[in-house]
Amino acid sequence: MHEHRLRQMLEAHIAQGRFDAALVLLEQWQGQAPRQLLPELIRARLEFMQGRYRAARARFLQAVQERECAPSDVLELVNGLRLFVAHDAMIAWAESYPHRNALRAVDQVLAAASLSTIGAQDLARRWADEAVAKAPDDGICRVNRALILNYAGDFDAARADLDHVLGGPQESAMGYWLAARVSRQTPDRNHVGALRERLGRSTLHPRDREFLYFALFKELDDLGDRPGAWEALSAGCRVARTRAPYDAAMQERLFAHLRQPIRAVPVADPPPVGAPVPIFIVGMHRSGTTLLESMLSAHPEVHAYGESQRLSAALRLAADRYCQGVIDDGLAQRLPDLDYRAARDSFLGEGRRLVGQATHVTEKMPGNFQLVGAIRHALPHARVIHMRRDPMDVCFANLREHFADGVSHANSAVDVAHYHALYRGLMAHWQEVYPGFVLDVDYESLVTDPVAESRRVYAFCGLPWDDGVTDPARWAGRAITTLSSLQARGTIHRNRVGGWRAYAQWLEPLQEALGVTEVSAS
Repeated sequence: MHEHRLRQMLEAHIAQGRFDAALVLLEQWQGQAPRQLLPELIRARLEFMQGRYRAARARFLQAVQERECAPSDVLELVNGLRLFVAHDAMIAWAESYPHRNALRAVDQVLAAASLSTIGAQDLARRWADEAVAKAPDDGICRVNRALILNYAGDFDAARADLDHVLGGPQESAMGYWLAARVSRQTPDRNHVGALRERLGRSTLHPRDREFLYFALFKELDDLGDRPGAWEALSAGCRVARTRAPYDAAMQERLFAHLRQPIRAVPVADPPPVGAPVPIFIVGMHRSGTTLLESMLSAHPEVHAYGESQRLSAALRLAADRYCQGVIDDGLAQRLPDLDYRAARDSFLGEGRRLVGQATHVTEKMPGNFQLVGAIRHALPHARVIHMRRDPMDVCFANLREHFADGVSHANSAVDVAHYHALYRGLMAHWQEVYPGFVLDVDYESLVTDPVAESRRVYAFCGLPWDDGVTDPARWAGRAITTLSSLQARGTIHRNRVGGWRAYAQWLEPLQEALGVTEVSAS
């Protein structure tokens, strides 16, 4: 049977859950082409879908290492490496892949975007530049390179890419959202008219509508039109909530399971020689974790890994169970009896190509606050720093951002307040169960007296103090692969404290849900 027909039938079987029939076709395909990479990657995907996470990961990585990837299969390979959080394997493969010239420009730039998200910025930039050179007018290539440039802090180049496509036939809603983020809009330079016109189109895809509403909110907020901005934000949240509804009962079950005592004995032997000390920076999204990581990364012995799922991936591997995001209820139920030595070795073994010879490495995934118990058992030598922020400020900061999947609580005042209460309760639990293991740092104190607070953080982490760590000029060159890329590069400002007050007249439901009784000024 022709390979194309085999692939069509195979994907149809997988989509409909007919795994036995899919396996028969895979064996037929691999009998015809025993050294071809793609059928082995699909076999690993089939194992993954059947719940054999550990076996699927091992098969996938072995296939990538031993077999050559055809240009048409690059996205299957890259997406799988991202799924399995195999950062070192992805970098090694991308550095040596011999057929980049034969890649479709769009495939190449999407692979570049994946490289960027794991912190391989120079490599991502090279791949993206080559893709744009192949297809200079392609909107997907330009917007994805702009996203990479935004992470790298090259905002002028990012704006140039976006200006090249916005308003033309290759424009995209994501491009408008990114354009709103990389510049502060002015009366003379903004996209408000274009955004409103596009939002009026009846054929607009809901995900595109999300991007456009959040872009419109940001631009109107820049221009000081608070009523218009709030209207756009409310509409964007409604669309996002339809796509990703918040399940309060499920979250309550999850947090209850996270409080269960861990029966497994904590790892007692020292980490491998040369392994860097992990510094986990945790808290709610938008609580100041990026600012703190910037201050730590200014030290020459610290590598800032940014937001990665290396910790969650290590727990998945130890549990032989996949989950989306940082944790889910099924994985949480396995934490009490997990093999934490295996989790430790997996975590410390991944990412070494980026970490290099650093003595300390930051992990800034905010949602890792849910995993403090696992960190204490797998990595007792680690440091955990909890960024706290005023409840109104941090909850409104969540509401106003357009997050990727997995932050469903950020689309409603009631939902974000509910999640905030769960988060605060869990952090209080960790402080009670593991006294002294977590250092609390208040965002307001960090921006008011950055020297004193960062000195306290440095002492907690066992790092020698450096007077220059609070100078933003020291952070300018580092990649920041989060929504804070632009804000986290400037002067340390106190004006973000109390930022919710500009929208106070619309935030009474949030105040009520949080139990905030302060009378606010508009």
